Amino acid sequence: MTTHEAIHDYYLHQNRNIVNYLELCLIHPDAELVHELRLSIKKLRAFHKLAEHLSPGGSDEYIRIKQRVRKLFKVAGQLRDTQVQIELIARYSEQTGIQYPEFDMWLKKREQKQIQQFSKKPQQVVPEATAQSSHQEIGALLALAEEETILSCATEVLSGLYSTAKNLSNVDIKESNLHLIRTISKQMKYILHIMAHSYPEFKFKEMSVDSLREIETVAGNWHDNLVRVELLERFLGKTKPID
Repeated sequence: MTTHEAIHDYYLHQNRNIVNYLELCLIHPDAELVHELRLSIKKLRAFHKLAEHLSPGGSDEYIRIKQRVRKLFKVAGQLRDTQVQIELIARYSEQTGIQYPEFDMWLKKREQKQIQQFSKKPQQVVPEATAQSSHQEIGALLALAEEETILSCATEVLSGLYSTAKNLSNVDIKESNLHLIRTISKQMKYILHIMAHSYPEFKFKEMSVDSLREIETVAGNWHDNLVRVELLERFLGKTKPID
């Protein structure tokens, strides 16, 4: 098996992962399964970033695949955010002994409502988005591309993302900038994971996976706190003054 065939196989493996995790989530969407589903989608989207540079513009079908995957990612993300907040409030209550039963109940009702939405929406986008036949074009790009082309492409994509994040961090960092930096750090990390899997000797001198993990941890904590504030505001907005 040649190296570029390995990256093609890894791409198909991520497609199968999404199907498998989705089937499990539709049966019982606990927090860990939703998390694994989102990780597989993130890896698939990293492949899309590479494909964009291998074939600038892409076909209409390729664009539709990206749109479907984005929809699934958004639906799973909304459910994941709520589940994280349920876990955080449980951990906080365990550490401090302070209970917030009204907010906890509101979060759990929100989770159940989102689970119902989750069980419906993916069926509209997933069968086509994850079927191997729908990904033949992207798979062919990866299978047929020369090793030097893929290595060069990965360096270009990573350099572009790194430059964007660096520019965003060199100014007064606003909320929108932090969102972008968080997204970019994740994209870079998963592209590096792909390259490490199929091209172990590949290096990106500007940033390591460990450094990206540190950024992701800090940005992730900020995101969780931001979501908590947003959900608290929604919860308080639905309560009456007497409550």
